[in-house]
Amino acid sequence: MAQTDQHKIIILETNQARRDYLRSIISGWGYIPYSFDKETICLDNLSPLNPDLVISGPLSSEKTFRFINTLKMRNRRLPVLIISGDHAVKDFINTNGFADVLVVKAPIEPSEIKKTISRIQENSLKNKMSQDCPLIIGNSPEMVKIKKMISELSCSKETVLVKGETGTGKELVARAIHSWTGGRNNPFIKVNTAALPCELFESELFGDNTGAFTGAHQNKKGMLEVANTGTILLEKIGKMPSSLQAKLLRVLEGESTSNPASETKETVDFRIISTTDADLDLFVETGEFRKDLYYRLNVISIEIPPLRNRIEDIPLLAVFFNDKFCWEFGKSHYDLSNKTKNIFSCYHWPGNVRELKNVVKSSVLLGNEESIVNKLCLNNPKHEFMDFIDCCEDIYTLAELSNITKYLKNLNKVSLKDICRKFTVRAEKKLIKKALEKTNWNRKKAAILLDISYKSLLNKIKTYNLT
Repeated sequence: MAQTDQHKIIILETNQARRDYLRSIISGWGYIPYSFDKETICLDNLSPLNPDLVISGPLSSEKTFRFINTLKMRNRRLPVLIISGDHAVKDFINTNGFADVLVVKAPIEPSEIKKTISRIQENSLKNKMSQDCPLIIGNSPEMVKIKKMISELSCSKETVLVKGETGTGKELVARAIHSWTGGRNNPFIKVNTAALPCELFESELFGDNTGAFTGAHQNKKGMLEVANTGTILLEKIGKMPSSLQAKLLRVLEGESTSNPASETKETVDFRIISTTDADLDLFVETGEFRKDLYYRLNVISIEIPPLRNRIEDIPLLAVFFNDKFCWEFGKSHYDLSNKTKNIFSCYHWPGNVRELKNVVKSSVLLGNEESIVNKLCLNNPKHEFMDFIDCCEDIYTLAELSNITKYLKNLNKVSLKDICRKFTVRAEKKLIKKALEKTNWNRKKAAILLDISYKSLLNKIKTYNLT
């Protein structure tokens, strides 16, 4: 990034003194600084200002995740400098492969800021992969594991089978694998094996060679050949007609992409990724799917969990989609209420991420978050979260502060610090127990209701001996 007055840098800093300081030194280097104190206002100004770099001061980890995800959704090529000492932020950057996002600890000297800006630009130019890789939102252990697997697959072109319920994001994972493998300028061909009749499917996959089969009157490249140097995605592989399974197996074994009936055999280099929402193991047992083809497609297996099994990702996904549609519909960014995020976290989401995306889209488009959420509540068969906050609002009753006079009489020496600690512990224990009872002792859901981490909840359950 050259030092000219044409380059613009956005500064996001909640502290006015630090904001003015950054603005002053950046302006002195010849850049044009624009400073903001709120993430939402900063995000609203990304497109109008079209900056060359964004510098963010310390934020909570949750706000940092939201800010980076939304910023990268808007402009994948925009480099970012995060000033933060939070290890969770560093882990988030590494897990998602954001090579053009650097994290430095505060306080940072002006000379270090200048060096870091140069380093960000160098990383951005060297690593184009991360600029085109689709965003996979989620910090749950399951999704972190999947992201690591995706990055590790960049070193090979082995076949991959992506499993998961409808709406979990199987195509997104496939596209991420393609990008990490260096597929930025290479083809990504998608084939829905359940959408085409057998004859047309054969023609689309293998191509037409005159006289190769009934109805083939001209030469036409098949999708396998078109996918040369890239990736071909076979969706709903369990629905593939049995007559074509053997032909596909021969392609995988010999890498011949021509129609098997053709005399001309062409070999190409591509990766096959298959997806399924069906139980292929069961299909193999019943003979509906070839065992040898299954083993050949299932060299690497990635299973995406349903959204109900990674509820800690739901608030992050909801906020991401909220920011996405605010931008697409030309509306100002706003925060979803905690009540809405709690309700989202406790809903069962039969349609998984796709359903969550559409619900948030309706909320933003109609501008009526409450009505959408109320409708969602009516569809929730358990209602376990509906009255939780209401039943816990009387914190004095929870801590039994009505007995404070009796409590003080039994003390030889009054200590305000000790009293506060004892009553806080008592209230906390009861509140945790109520949350666990309300969620039928589902600890993940209880953690969401209490707005604490899952690990913290486990520690408190152990501390208070709650069973």
